[in-house]
Amino acid sequence: MSSRTSRRRFLGTAAGGVVGLGLLPAARAAARPASRLPDPATVPATDPTMLSAIEAASLLQAGRLHPRELLDAYLRRSRDHDGGVGAWIHLYPDLAYAAADAAATRLTAARASGEPVSPLCGLPIALKDLFAVGGLPLTASSNVLRDNVAAGDSGVWRRLRDAGAVLLGHVHTDEFAIGVVTPQVANPWNTQYSPGGSSGGSAAAVAARFAPLSVGSDTGGSLRLPASACGVSAIKPTYGRVTSHGMIPLTWTRDHPGPIGHSLADASLLLGVLAGEETDDPVTAGGPGVPEGGYPLAPPTGATPLAGVRIGLPHGATDRLAPELRRLFDEFLATARALGAELLPVSMPHPPESLLAGDTAEMGAYHRQFVDRLGEYRIDLAPLVSAAVASLALPVADYFSLERDRLRYQHQYNAMFRDHELDVIALPGALDDGCPRDAFAGLSVLSGVAGDVQWANYTGAPAVSFPVGRSAETGLPFGVQLGALPWQESGLISVGLALQEALPVWRDVPGVTPTPRELPVVTPTAPGPGPDPTNTLGAAAPVRTPATLSTGGL
Repeated sequence: MSSRTSRRRFLGTAAGGVVGLGLLPAARAAARPASRLPDPATVPATDPTMLSAIEAASLLQAGRLHPRELLDAYLRRSRDHDGGVGAWIHLYPDLAYAAADAAATRLTAARASGEPVSPLCGLPIALKDLFAVGGLPLTASSNVLRDNVAAGDSGVWRRLRDAGAVLLGHVHTDEFAIGVVTPQVANPWNTQYSPGGSSGGSAAAVAARFAPLSVGSDTGGSLRLPASACGVSAIKPTYGRVTSHGMIPLTWTRDHPGPIGHSLADASLLLGVLAGEETDDPVTAGGPGVPEGGYPLAPPTGATPLAGVRIGLPHGATDRLAPELRRLFDEFLATARALGAELLPVSMPHPPESLLAGDTAEMGAYHRQFVDRLGEYRIDLAPLVSAAVASLALPVADYFSLERDRLRYQHQYNAMFRDHELDVIALPGALDDGCPRDAFAGLSVLSGVAGDVQWANYTGAPAVSFPVGRSAETGLPFGVQLGALPWQESGLISVGLALQEALPVWRDVPGVTPTPRELPVVTPTAPGPGPDPTNTLGAAAPVRTPATLSTGGL
């Protein structure tokens, strides 16, 4: 097609807010999430922990399931099985039961009045141990912060609380979200393997059916890699789409809070509440608003729902895959073709190696407050922290030069979409067929060693990850990533939902061996002094800029 058509197609995507350029019906993306929950009559009567989040939400909205009943089921399953997984770092049952009762009251009133209530109302939620909740522990799974108590609420928790979500507890992260394995936690599919990191506790808790939904974060694949390893679904939203106020940072310019659920529909339901402008976080005002009614929960219909959708396949993306993972990825691509998608080879721009210096300096700027406690970091991570603090010698002029490199890379990524008239790109969700729990020790998520994931953090572009099968060699799940242009979550999710409908392996449940555990129950205390909600210094970003759709004239 002509370059004029290509530019028009690109600009139409930027202005319309929906990938697919009209190929995926706009009405579907704009429909109210509550109206698109499954019909409660079609939801099977089963153990509540085996329901997807949207199924549980449907029953809660209809009054066929009480929030206490749902909470009971998740606490019981956690008590009976988390000894072998170790996902929870702190649980808050007293607060959770009070929230469940309040949610029940809201749901009853909504049914009586006919007024809508958030579809998240009454659903239990797990938070990665980076998100502050006033009066509750916030430790980043580190001895450095073992006695820390949050001074206030993170923006993420405020939005969830106001929607009526039930905070079940905090789950483990790789210490300070630095590493890629989360060694405290086992993969529910095989406890000899890692759940990935740094949001390993978030992914493991959902996979093991300890919670229907969790909030994690992605600085270098930290949502997508655990999602692939544990067979769950995750959405890394556009940078600035979800607030990071009140979150312990790794690097301010790459941290992306985001949802994890069993299915992409579950994660989309959660994203609809998390996303939006926050007064405490100006970067959230830098892009277009959240679509009215939230994000898609149902796939597009028809025999070829992806007809006209163009999927870019970056050269070399599968070169390092083991044969079994390559087979699964090829089968996924065949499914995409059968649904009508057109697959095109593309040359993906490579992130400049110089950007790692800026990331390390940002990490050091936060961790210098703990320089007198280096001996309390995990032994394999202490050298990384020490090197990060030392990197603060980087001249400020060099730092801003690196930020220009980052912007140039964003322009190159956007130009790739324009030049090839792409709707999404597709890559493997991870490079290894399982990772032993001690593998990659001492490596940071900034290294990109576990998967081709850095593109989405450096561009700020949205990405989804969902399972497409399990390895015949290890039995472990394997997922794929889809990425789009910044702010194009709705269309990206629609494409993913169509593919997941054809490959519903997310419904598989790991055979977690009953291993009882005395749960780490905590009651609220007086909030820390602050002033930051995390009760630490320098958590708020000094410099943040929203993701851009510009190509910079390329």
